[in-house]
Amino acid sequence: MTGLCQSDANALVGHNPELRTPELENCTWSVKEVQMPGDEVILYRAARCQDKDTVLSFAGGARRAELSYESSAVYGEAAQGRVVVALYGTEPDPQGALKMAINELPAKERGTCRIVPAEREGWPSDALLIAPESKNQPDTGGAYVPLVACGPLGVNGKKYSYWRIRQGFAWFIDLGEKDPDLDTGNMVIVTKTEGGAWRPKP
Repeated sequence: MTGLCQSDANALVGHNPELRTPELENCTWSVKEVQMPGDEVILYRAARCQDKDTVLSFAGGARRAELSYESSAVYGEAAQGRVVVALYGTEPDPQGALKMAINELPAKERGTCRIVPAEREGWPSDALLIAPESKNQPDTGGAYVPLVACGPLGVNGKKYSYWRIRQGFAWFIDLGEKDPDLDTGNMVIVTKTEGGAWRPKP
């Protein structure tokens, strides 16, 4: 769609050394693309393992758009169709989708859940979570118990999921419990300039 070679596409995707990238044996990584409405394209880095490629597909909707597995190099047919990224609009409130997710919770949870920085090693610095305030978190007696709270879009310590607000969208990223075969931390939306070049969307 973009006509970009791999070196130019990699330059646009970039690489943040602070982000943890998946560790997959016998796989190579390359940049792939998926088209969005309005001549925008998402570039993402994905794995190729034993001649099988990881490919995402895009589906728009009235409330949200979704990126899901069209094929998975590691998880095969079991992953097909699973949504890994949900995109919500940010007008007029950048955190509107997160606030709506809180408002849709049962009343008991709704009063305790907040939007908080994720602040987890290997995650993007702008990652957010919907999570209970610390005073409302369950007492586990000192034992480590993964925190799962605040609904399907809330914190889930059993898997790799978080929110980001960037490039005109609120992104809910849900990669499950195992190392994924795509790198969502460096995913980027690009648009075409009047001169015909592709540049990251502001």
